[in-house]
Amino acid sequence: MDSPDISNLSIGKGILYFTPTGGSERDMGECSAFETTPGGDTLDYFSNRVGIKKKVRSVVTSTSLGIRIVANEITAENLAMALGGDTPASGGSGIKSFNIMRKTEVTGSLRFEGQNDIGNRLDVSLPSVSFKPGGTFNPLSEEWQEIEINGEALAVENTDGTSDFGSVTVNDEANHLA
Repeated sequence: MDSPDISNLSIGKGILYFTPTGGSERDMGECSAFETTPGGDTLDYFSNRVGIKKKVRSVVTSTSLGIRIVANEITAENLAMALGGDTPASGGSGIKSFNIMRKTEVTGSLRFEGQNDIGNRLDVSLPSVSFKPGGTFNPLSEEWQEIEINGEALAVENTDGTSDFGSVTVNDEANHLA
């Protein structure tokens, strides 16, 4: 819907899927955050023709897209992503274990499928992502436990010679008001 239209107000809900490089897509379970943060560098030019330099040009010299996930389901796979763990191995009877800081990077792709009942639904596809150890996990808490997983999207080459980090699809036909 075109703005202004209050039916564009959304309460985001959805399912986050991760596919490790060479592996199978898996549902990451309940997640309370999936954040993307665009970034990059600029090169500024200041005129030297006056007493106090004034910025007269600014160009983008690099782009990046940071990712932050807060996973609420404490699974071996989610923990291994955050802690640089190797592939969790089954010990039988529902027990899985992995070694911490064995990997410096976990690569793959992310897919978010909007499921909200209020507002436009968003689908996000990030075909190349990289996660490095560094999020937080506190196994001692009086609150619901969370696993913070940090990474970045990597640009991929398109068939037309351009590159980008992925895509977002906005579905305003799925717009529901509860």
